[in-house]
Amino acid sequence: MKIQQIDLWVSNLEEVVIFYRDTLEFPLTLWKATEATFQIGNSLLRFIKDSEAKDTFYHFAFNIHSNMFSKAKLWLQERVTLSIEEGKDEVEYSGHFIARSCYFQDPAGNIVEFIAREAITPKSNAMHFTSNNVIEISEIGLTTHNIIEFADKIMELGIPSQDGIIVDEPEHLNFMGHQEDGVYILLGPVGRRWLFSDKRAIASPVTIYTDKGIISNVL
Repeated sequence: MKIQQIDLWVSNLEEVVIFYRDTLEFPLTLWKATEATFQIGNSLLRFIKDSEAKDTFYHFAFNIHSNMFSKAKLWLQERVTLSIEEGKDEVEYSGHFIARSCYFQDPAGNIVEFIAREAITPKSNAMHFTSNNVIEISEIGLTTHNIIEFADKIMELGIPSQDGIIVDEPEHLNFMGHQEDGVYILLGPVGRRWLFSDKRAIASPVTIYTDKGIISNVL
């Protein structure tokens, strides 16, 4: 499964656009009064303006080249304040996948992650990190009170649970996607704390366009 595009709702569209365009230097492909779209490697990130979305926020991640994490972290530190978890500003994952990542928040309060998956993402020959070393949107959180219902919809598209089962528990995050792709829908419950933040997950509206089909919790 690959994520082709995600639609997110924000109240401060102009501030968000300036951040992603000028600070993170992503190509801006569309900007009008009610929406803006960025090219994130092979994916599109679309922000939709909603004055009622002041408390809305999301977690999403960007895959970067597997050998570029240290350079990416330095690049980010020149532009943003990295988030801290247990005194550290990065994390190393093992188990299902081996990866390193770091986190920060954008002007809408979204929890953004840069992640280098050692065995999944290709290497780069670049001497310096730029936004061109971002390969794709690799994770998007889908928070809901109806875990089983959305799991069924996702699996009907041929997108499996990484663990082979669906768990509907307060602190569990279901990674929906194929491990070899390194791209996941993070299906989780309301109230779960997101790593590298003090924020508890809320059921924010999101539409996820994948190469398998569309998943949306927007009414």
